[in-house]
Amino acid sequence: MTFSFLLYKPYADWYVLPYSSLRIWDGTHTPTSDFLIHWGLFLFVIISWMIWETRDWMASSPVSSLNKLRRYGGLIMLVLVLLLAGVGILLIFEVNIAWLALPVAAWVGVLILRPGLPDTKRIVLFLIGTALVLTLMVEVIVTEGDISRMNTVFKFYLQAWTLLAISAGAAFAWILSSIPKWSYGWRTAWQFAVIVLVAAAALYPVMGSMAKIKDRMTEDAPHTLDGMTYMRYSSYNDLNTKMDLSQDYDAIRWMQENIAGSPVIVEGNMVEYHWGNRYTTYTGLPSVVGWNWHQRQQRAALPGGTVESRVADVGDFYLTTDMDEVQGFLDKYGVSYIVVGQLERALYLGPGLEKFEEMDGVMWQEVYRNGDTVIYQVVSL
Repeated sequence: MTFSFLLYKPYADWYVLPYSSLRIWDGTHTPTSDFLIHWGLFLFVIISWMIWETRDWMASSPVSSLNKLRRYGGLIMLVLVLLLAGVGILLIFEVNIAWLALPVAAWVGVLILRPGLPDTKRIVLFLIGTALVLTLMVEVIVTEGDISRMNTVFKFYLQAWTLLAISAGAAFAWILSSIPKWSYGWRTAWQFAVIVLVAAAALYPVMGSMAKIKDRMTEDAPHTLDGMTYMRYSSYNDLNTKMDLSQDYDAIRWMQENIAGSPVIVEGNMVEYHWGNRYTTYTGLPSVVGWNWHQRQQRAALPGGTVESRVADVGDFYLTTDMDEVQGFLDKYGVSYIVVGQLERALYLGPGLEKFEEMDGVMWQEVYRNGDTVIYQVVSL
């Protein structure tokens, strides 16, 4: 245990929570159809079990016991009014799933109170209620700084998925033990519905894989496990420029085969999900800065503006004609290799790029050239 604690301690000491505040979500909400597609199989099994549990509870409760509820009539009515009001308010704000998730969560709360219920079933009901509340929560609030509500939904849905998967598994086992007591018609209908839902869910790996296989940069690229091969056959349009990715492919291969160790490189930096940082991505060599937003997320412990400053420094390095500024940049970040490719020529327009040819053999040495792509190795002064 001591050894585990010591190994974990650096992480615990340096961990910083990048998202520390919440705000009300005012964007679009999950349609009921999408909610049912995502959770339908689990909810069908769970609600089926809850119906049986409720029926069994009512069948085993003498009518006289219902008289005991009269003293709580006002409270019961208040709860029902609050529940209906809550559903109504959420629907007004277009939280479409409220009509389903909130009543089922309330139903779970009632079933937990059933006298004599085994603790295992109480735990499962608690997991179900927690999962449903999580799916409602991401419709109402979002973490400050999220991209829309993408990460909020993604992270909390992972938790809800685990909770409902475990609960549905337990509920399915309990239903199988009770299903012989059902009428033939209900038993047949339920079994047919489960088979259809399981079959539909099982289609996802097949359909999803096919969609991913068809989502190709180019149809000309061969089917291979080499994640770089597509570049040999592809072009990429951005910054009003059509880039021949085979040039980057050849240059990256050269780096992989000829550069030893982990020297720092500098290459063009773009917004996320564009063609920036491609040499770092495919060689593993450290760059002056990675993707702006991801670096800010993952390095929240750094002083504010650190990542943005590096992004600005990279832009200034390619654009400037001041050689003292250039040397200061190289020294500050310990740069060993400079990439000047099609992306850099399209991204950093102006006389700044001329310095690379002019200072070749002085501040750096050309070590690779293919078409518009050149790699320079910084000369140690």
